[in-house]
Amino acid sequence: MKRILVLLVTFSAGIGVASAEDANQVKFEKECAALLSKGGPCADVPKGEGRRRACVAKPENLEKASPSCKAVIEEWKAAQKK
Repeated sequence: MKRILVLLVTFSAGIGVASAEDANQVKFEKECAALLSKGGPCADVPKGEGRRRACVAKPENLEKASPSCKAVIEEWKAAQKK
């Protein structure tokens, strides 16, 4: 019984983390679209493993970002530290 309870709690915590990452990904795609679209500084960076977010987070690219894009990047950086 204890094992089942531990598994349920662990599984529930994993779902919460995954959904927070998915929510940040959706906001990132929307708010940072100008930097990711054709002609943008990160347009040629392939999706996956945080490469596009890392590109946008570079100081020379972040200064071109909108305030909402900067906020999404800061949220992503904070999640990486956890």
